[in-house]
Amino acid sequence: MEVSEIGLVEVSAGGESTSLNGDALAMAASPTITLRFLLSTEGGRSLEALRNARRSLLREEWTRGRGPEEPSLEDAVFSVKEILWVVRPDQRAWCLEKIEELRRRANLLLMEAEPS
Repeated sequence: MEVSEIGLVEVSAGGESTSLNGDALAMAASPTITLRFLLSTEGGRSLEALRNARRSLLREEWTRGRGPEEPSLEDAVFSVKEILWVVRPDQRAWCLEKIEELRRRANLLLMEAEPS
């Protein structure tokens, strides 16, 4: 049986532009943005792997601390279908890195749990 990877796709509102001028306008218009990531999983094993990866990342945050501008994964709201994270526009790059690390770790856990 082949393991399906956990997928996370950003579908944040169109108000946040990736252009430099768009980012400056978004920062001026609102102190926060809502990042939204759709979750693609198959079954409870995938969700459990995602939960375990999140706990691992949170433990690391609590142990090593965070930089002054680094957002906490603890503030992200998880459901079975999506992740919502309200952050400042200048924290978006940090969030994308953390979400990618979350996805990577969850997929590793899922592969390790697969019976040979």
